[in-house]
Amino acid sequence: MKRKGARETALAIIHKTLEEEGYSNILLDNHVSSGEFSDEDKALITRLVYGVLENRLYLDWVIKRFSRIPESRIDPWVQNIIRLSLFQIKFLDRVPGFAAVNEGVNLAKKYGGKRAAGFVNGILRNVMRCPEKTQIPPRMSNPKEYISLKYSHPAWMVEDWIAIFGVDFTEELCKANNKKPELVLRANTLKTSRDELISLLRDEGSDAGPGLYSKNSVVVKNGFFPGESKAFKDGLFYVQDESSMLAVEVLAPEPGQLLIDVCSAPGGKCTYAAQMMGNRGRVIARDINEKKLAMVQENCARLGLSIVKTELFDAKKPDTELAEKADRVIVDAPCSGLGVIRRKPDIRWKKEREHYKTLQDIQGGILEAAAQYLKPGGELVYSTCTVMPDENIGVVEKFIGSASNFEFVDISPCLPDGLRTETAEKGHIQLFPHIHGTDGFFISKIRRTK
Repeated sequence: MKRKGARETALAIIHKTLEEEGYSNILLDNHVSSGEFSDEDKALITRLVYGVLENRLYLDWVIKRFSRIPESRIDPWVQNIIRLSLFQIKFLDRVPGFAAVNEGVNLAKKYGGKRAAGFVNGILRNVMRCPEKTQIPPRMSNPKEYISLKYSHPAWMVEDWIAIFGVDFTEELCKANNKKPELVLRANTLKTSRDELISLLRDEGSDAGPGLYSKNSVVVKNGFFPGESKAFKDGLFYVQDESSMLAVEVLAPEPGQLLIDVCSAPGGKCTYAAQMMGNRGRVIARDINEKKLAMVQENCARLGLSIVKTELFDAKKPDTELAEKADRVIVDAPCSGLGVIRRKPDIRWKKEREHYKTLQDIQGGILEAAAQYLKPGGELVYSTCTVMPDENIGVVEKFIGSASNFEFVDISPCLPDGLRTETAEKGHIQLFPHIHGTDGFFISKIRRTK
């Protein structure tokens, strides 16, 4: 069987993501790590997939302006071929327009037949003839519509963010969500140092350097593929955004302690906690998904961690056997994920307004159950990868308000100078991609009073 080219592979990933509820990051990892493609093709596939997903709303708006067939009647394969071709025409200067049209027509013939090819050809050529029809309405006429179309974020999301943060803040946040984030690694200091890891990665040909905030963070550029690195196979690093690292650094676990991570998969926080504990003590890593727990075990084995014990357990259910026994607890609560859109652009198309509004009861229930594991004087970090206050400070304040024996802890001593804000002194911080250069992430810390 003839191997699919880069563009057809990108099309397959886009189709599975949008039509079959696949996850673009997982699908991409599976393809780019297969060894079938050159580094140049890997980079192109990644750019095409994320480019279409990041600009889907705008691309569909353009299609509607040029198509005489209603969107509901366009075959999904054909629609994704037009999206892919339009993205190249509008956003990739290095791809000539005629080449994008020809490629799109050939793909349409293969996946939709002769009539589909004619339909695709007509739309794409008309787009090239009438570029003025692809210009969105000016910002001043309707800021919400402008931001939604220009940065391809669902209208409800833009509307809610404008209500919370204001127009200018929302535009900058949406803009940052469409920028390619840097790849961040956490040096495994049980096996190496950050400086040694940077040196090793540079020897492998990568552009590596220190991160912004964490003393163990390494930023890698120029199309680095972690799974292909010898340093990865040797367990010298874990792929983890600095925001997630900071959550564990704020918790500040110590050697010899008992730490419980109630929603641990795939293992970023519990493995960092074990690392900070010097692999001395006990870490209980729980999750409701058995397959995801296997990922935690796999990561622990690669990193050389022996103190982490995985357990299949529903975080919403209290466990009386662990009541008041833990020194530290991590609650990385299930959330809407609206802080990691820049890494997972398809998230914006898989969420509805009701989703984040219905999560608060689940998040609050998990926090309430997990807090009971703390010893008097024990400390807990509640974190999420979202920017929605209802899922973040709202959940923790509600818990503190109903519990007489818990209090916020000043987290500013655990943070670098640039993050020691007024809210940090009150026990919590919200990170944003356009302000801090990290994922959108919330971190708070509470203590069980003695």
